[in-house]
Amino acid sequence: MDMSIVFSSFILLSTISTSFLAAQITPVTSPALLHPDELKALEEIASTLGITKLNLGNGDPCDLKRLKIDVAQDPTSENIIVCDCSRNNTCHITDLTLKTLGLPGIVPPELVKLQYLRSIDLCRNYLSGSIPMEWASMPELISISVCANNLSGPLPTGLQNFKKLKFLGVEANQFSGHIPAELGNLISLTRLQLGSNQFTSTLPTTLSKLVNLKEFRISDNKFNGIIPRFIGDWSRLEKIHLFASGLKGPIPDALARLENLVDLTISDMTGINSFPNISSKSMNTL
Repeated sequence: MDMSIVFSSFILLSTISTSFLAAQITPVTSPALLHPDELKALEEIASTLGITKLNLGNGDPCDLKRLKIDVAQDPTSENIIVCDCSRNNTCHITDLTLKTLGLPGIVPPELVKLQYLRSIDLCRNYLSGSIPMEWASMPELISISVCANNLSGPLPTGLQNFKKLKFLGVEANQFSGHIPAELGNLISLTRLQLGSNQFTSTLPTTLSKLVNLKEFRISDNKFNGIIPRFIGDWSRLEKIHLFASGLKGPIPDALARLENLVDLTISDMTGINSFPNISSKSMNTL
């Protein structure tokens, strides 16, 4: 027999055998699971929210993309968990949405134990309390939405510590008192929704620093004073809702400079009501 053929056959068999053995001993990577500390934190968070039936023993929340809870839901309910599983085969919760679930508890300070959170949305429940200042230590947090709950009291001055915040939505609650001047330090804000509360006094001049705002909604409140001229310096502004805010005219001519404006709603206003010549070509609602 030709020795070259024998040698080639031997090499082929050796290669096949090696490949087979390698396949047999290659470890199977287990699926990434939620970090156990965050899994434990979910129990505390659920309890504070008033969730009495939480099932964490059957399916990982990051795999299910939701919490397994036994609450009455309607077609508009949202129960969504988004995780980042790119770190050392371990998952961390980055977005938590629990909307229209009839949650009767309080806004949970324990969310601070989810240190990778970027977005919190607890809208349309029956939650009480206020925005926990503990949340300010979450380094990635950029969005807070707690609209349509039973939150009350003044807006905390400590909100200025939420340095990266881009969206703050507290509409349709029972917040009262003046808008803290410290809110003007949230210079990363692009959306600020304060409508349908019981805010009073004038808008602080420090809000003039919010030059990145694209949306500003303060309708249905008890403010006083005139519409501040500094709104006209928010050059990125696309949407303004000022109806029934309590503010008085005149409507600043500076609004005419807002070239990106697409939605301007002003009504139920006392004082001088002459309207500036709005030049925005993108305007849809006026």
